[in-house]
Amino acid sequence: MRTLLSGLAVGALCCTASDTLPPAPPGPGRPFRVIAHRGASAYAPENTLPAFRRAVALGADEVELDVQLSADDRLVLFHDATLDAKTDLTGPVRAHTAAALRRANIGAWFDRTHRDAEARFDPTPLVTLEELLEAFGRRLHYHVEIKSEEAALPLVLLETIARHGLGDRVTITSFQRQPLERIRWLAPDVRVGWLVGAADAAALRAAIDRAAQAGFAQLALPARSLSAELVERAQARGLEIRVWGVADLEDARRAIELGSNGLTADWPERVLALLRELERSP
Repeated sequence: MRTLLSGLAVGALCCTASDTLPPAPPGPGRPFRVIAHRGASAYAPENTLPAFRRAVALGADEVELDVQLSADDRLVLFHDATLDAKTDLTGPVRAHTAAALRRANIGAWFDRTHRDAEARFDPTPLVTLEELLEAFGRRLHYHVEIKSEEAALPLVLLETIARHGLGDRVTITSFQRQPLERIRWLAPDVRVGWLVGAADAAALRAAIDRAAQAGFAQLALPARSLSAELVERAQARGLEIRVWGVADLEDARRAIELGSNGLTADWPERVLALLRELERSP
C-alpha cells in the first residue's frame, strides 16, 4: 500500500515549473503565506464555494479547509464535531451521506451570525473536497485539516489529491500526530503540518523537535504563543512556522515581524495590505 500511494503522490507532484507555487523556504522572508481561513470566512459561509471564490477575488493564493468523512466515505468540508449549530442537519458528518450533506444549508447560520456582511447566503450548501478541487485546480494551494479520527480518512484524502494531480499544491494538517505520521508513511512526498495548541514554551520547544524528527514540513502555532525564539528554533530545524488564531491585524503584524512563514486569517486582503505596507516601510 505504501508503494502504491507513494507512486500516486509522486505522480501528482509532476508539473511544469511555471505551474508550481513554490513552498515558502524555512527561515524568515518571502514568500509569506497568506492563507484564507476556511476561505474568506469573514465574508461568506466557511468551507463553501462562495468563501473560496471570495478568497481568490481578494488576492489569496492559499486557502485552509477542514475535511471529514461522510457515511459513504466521501470527503466533505466541515469544521465542527456536529452539524447542529451551523446547518439544518444534526449529529456528526459521518452519520450522513455525501448527497444529504451537499443539500445541507450553512448559509442561514452565516446570515444570522454575520449580520454586517455585505451579502446574504441563505441557502448555501456544503461542498465536497472533489468539488473544491475541480473548481479551483492548480489556482490555489490547499491547507487541508483533518478534523475527524476515522482510520480510513488519510488514505481517502491521498487518493483524492492524487486523482486531481495536486500533490504539490497541498499541505495536510491536523492537531493529531497519528494521521500525519500515517500520511508520511503512505506518501512521504506530500507536505504535512502539525497544528499545536496553546502551551508553555518548554512544551512548544518539545513539539518543534518532535515535528522535525517526524519529517514534517510545517508546525502551526497559536498567535499568542509565538516568540522569536520558537520561530528561530523551528526554522533552524527545517520547519516552516504557520500562525493560527490570528484575531486582528496586530496579531498579524507580530507574526510577520517575528519572521514566521505564514498565517491563516478570515480576511486575507487585510493581511496582504499589511504586507505591502511593511514592504514600503524603510
